[in-house]
Amino acid sequence: MEVTGWEAAAALAKAVTYAATLGAAGAIFFLNYSESSLRTPQRRRIRRNVAQLLIVAALASVAKVLSMAGSISDDFAGMVDGSFVGMILRAGEGRAAGIRLIGLSLCAAVLFSTRRTDRLAAAGALPAAGSFAAVGHVHALKPDSAATLLLILHLWCAAFWWGALWPLLQVARDGDGAQTARVAARFGKIAMFLVATMIAAGALMLCRLLGSISELWGDAYGRMLSVKLLLVAVLLCAAALNKLRLTPRLAAGDAAAGLDLQRSIRTELITASMILCMTAALTTFAGPD
Repeated sequence: MEVTGWEAAAALAKAVTYAATLGAAGAIFFLNYSESSLRTPQRRRIRRNVAQLLIVAALASVAKVLSMAGSISDDFAGMVDGSFVGMILRAGEGRAAGIRLIGLSLCAAVLFSTRRTDRLAAAGALPAAGSFAAVGHVHALKPDSAATLLLILHLWCAAFWWGALWPLLQVARDGDGAQTARVAARFGKIAMFLVATMIAAGALMLCRLLGSISELWGDAYGRMLSVKLLLVAVLLCAAALNKLRLTPRLAAGDAAAGLDLQRSIRTELITASMILCMTAALTTFAGPD
């Protein structure tokens, strides 16, 4: 499979956009369901991180559009050519970027206001996280409405998981085992339902996109998808370890469990980052038959 420089640039921009947008949305969700268990300095720190992610997500969204415009002309001049940029903006990528920027703007307006409300920020996080469903392989299906709804649901659940990892790691680093146990238990309780929903939605989409199970190893798309599924399995194992072993140990007062939890969350962060990169590659370099 030959990859051009423009395709590599687009994939990188996609990966950063996924990570920043879903990370910001998930951290906002985290603030909502963990608010009573967080201290004021922790909430402020998480909000600052969200603000940084919002800026990165907006810039990466613009970079993705410009890199796609450049790939059409195969020249840097195409990145600032109104006709090429206009072609991208009028297509699905333009709709996705528009929805995303509106959602990100609402999140930023709430976070930077003197009367900030995390619930109102979540109203912006939902369309921002779901914006990626406006473009992609599911739109090759006819009809595509059910697959698009499944993808939106999948993205919301992924944002919940990915966006909670960094705030949860920050809480664990503060060293209060009892607080960390409360926050992790709250996250794990909600995650049981949402992760199951994410897997079910993803499986249903795969059934629509793949003609048979043999496609998982029969072409480049299937092999890349197989690697992604393997990484998801690793992520699920780490999450299960957190919920079933480490969180109960923390609640019981085992101080060593705090360091183990931090290591496990770092493993989840690295694995989830690889999944986002693989997703960007899947939507850039290959596609289902």
